[in-house]
Amino acid sequence: MFSGNRKVRSRRAKTARDLSLHNAAVAATSPRGQSRHLSKRADEVSSQIHRLECFITDAPRLARQQRLANVKMVPPMDLPSPVRRNDRRVPLAQRRAKRGQKLMLLAEGAVILGMIGAVVGWLNQWFHFWS
Repeated sequence: MFSGNRKVRSRRAKTARDLSLHNAAVAATSPRGQSRHLSKRADEVSSQIHRLECFITDAPRLARQQRLANVKMVPPMDLPSPVRRNDRRVPLAQRRAKRGQKLMLLAEGAVILGMIGAVVGWLNQWFHFWS
């Protein structure tokens, strides 16, 4: 596609001084040199256009080929995202209230387990007494 010794044009914008020097050099050359330069540039543009047209017409085949190449690949594992705790953003009063609710729930559970234990113990005592 590209020849190795082709001049690479600079992407940097030219200053006004560079443009005036370039225009003076182009004006100083003969019309034959200028036409040769323009025909060379036209050939470069037409070869670029041809290369792009080939790439555009070949794009569906390349996409299909890439899809077929990726069929045998295993997708990456979905790793669980790290758990983000937003405790730091909760105001202190709300944190204290939430902690109080958790402590009350824990105390309620302990009382219920104690009551269940007492009832089971009482029933155990009662049935051992009669047997």
